[in-house]
Amino acid sequence: MENPPEDWEAFLKEHIEGDSINLEEKKITDAHIENIAGMSMIGEFSRLELGNNEITDDGVKTLCASPYLENLRVLNLKSNEITAVGAETLAGCKSLSNLDQLILKFNKVGDEGAIALSKSEYLSKLTTLDLFRNRVGDDGARAIKTSQHFSRLNRLRLD
Repeated sequence: MENPPEDWEAFLKEHIEGDSINLEEKKITDAHIENIAGMSMIGEFSRLELGNNEITDDGVKTLCASPYLENLRVLNLKSNEITAVGAETLAGCKSLSNLDQLILKFNKVGDEGAIALSKSEYLSKLTTLDLFRNRVGDDGARAIKTSQHFSRLNRLRLD
């Protein structure tokens, strides 16, 4: 996003699709996440689509600090620049405790990030976890598949 909007609320309203805020492919950066995470209106939606942007671990940290995530059921962060550090932040994000789907495909969370996710008591309601093309090896896959916190998980995508 070359020129960030002056009115973030209006920008978000332009991208509402049913129960979703769809900000895929909008060149959202970590700096933009600060504005988005501070908007109370994101708490009114069950889906936040942030795929194909320029979000790093710092953006994930900012997003997870938002007090407005508790109604989210789907968080799509595919095709960003998220590593194990971002996955650890997501794993420790109490506000995501109602999340049903976490989509992280085409990032770089690796084994370390997958293991952190597998230990998250806050992500225990997940039924879908997409870690496709995240450099998750045998250790990460084993941790996810044997996690005591992922008893509801019925859709898992790994490399």
